[in-house]
Amino acid sequence: MLRLRSILLTAVAAFVWNCDSSGGSDLSSAAVLLSSSSQCTPTTTTTMPTTLTDNSSCSAAIDINPDDRGFGGPTCETHIAAEAPCWMKTSFHCVTITVEGSNYVITTNDKPPHKSSYYSVASGYNEAIDTAGGFHTNPNTIISQNITMTIPTTPTVTDCTQSNAGTDSVGITTLGVVIFNNQAAPGDSFATEYYTMDPSQGHPQNTGKYHYHTEPYKITNDDDNLVGIMLDGFPIYGKKNQSGSYPTLDSTTHTTSCTTTEFVDATYCYHVENNTGLNGYIIGSYFKGTPGSVD
Repeated sequence: MLRLRSILLTAVAAFVWNCDSSGGSDLSSAAVLLSSSSQCTPTTTTTMPTTLTDNSSCSAAIDINPDDRGFGGPTCETHIAAEAPCWMKTSFHCVTITVEGSNYVITTNDKPPHKSSYYSVASGYNEAIDTAGGFHTNPNTIISQNITMTIPTTPTVTDCTQSNAGTDSVGITTLGVVIFNNQAAPGDSFATEYYTMDPSQGHPQNTGKYHYHTEPYKITNDDDNLVGIMLDGFPIYGKKNQSGSYPTLDSTTHTTSCTTTEFVDATYCYHVENNTGLNGYIIGSYFKGTPGSVD
């Protein structure tokens, strides 16, 4: 297995952004600017086993409308193409998934199918926030999005670790909700922003994009459940591996080599960080592999 070296990015400009808990200006045009001298040029590339695994036992397309996940939130639509692998068909909801060439194309409106403190009371999907625990809502509300992720079916890793700063949606969960990294919005600290999370551990930024930074309780709670897929094509699991232990993770990318029920050929897996402080981050500040794109 290729051992990747981590690099120090020495010329990162100030805009490391992800979500706006303060309801301030739209940050969608912000970018991380890197000095050309700090860029790493890959010299080796390793192709990992494909995640487009055999689907002979689940050859039909999935079309569910309405799809009610039973969490008391809004229903959604789930459409997964016939050529998609079984692990996607049995795990993902509230998304449209197609396979185009060597990529999965995943589209979501990003509305969580569970209750949230950021749905209006009139919607019938509002859930009170835990004010006794010091939590409070930010000024934002959930707004339907149109997010498309293009994710490689065959992940690749190089000897250059790639920062995920400047990319807000770094992955997607099995509930169709996007994942942000471990950074707060400019001017905020995550220790402060954490207390704007709803009981499901999500909140919206100022554009209404709902997202998780930390362990999403409606999917995983100190277990080994499949959480979703990262933009680089590697899967994400809960805090534990399938033997019931807490794996030792790469401190840079929060990954480890793994063999799971879904991926019987060795690959890399992200895991929710086993952190007893501010819950556990889903991802750190770097991708393990070469990421796809998000629109």
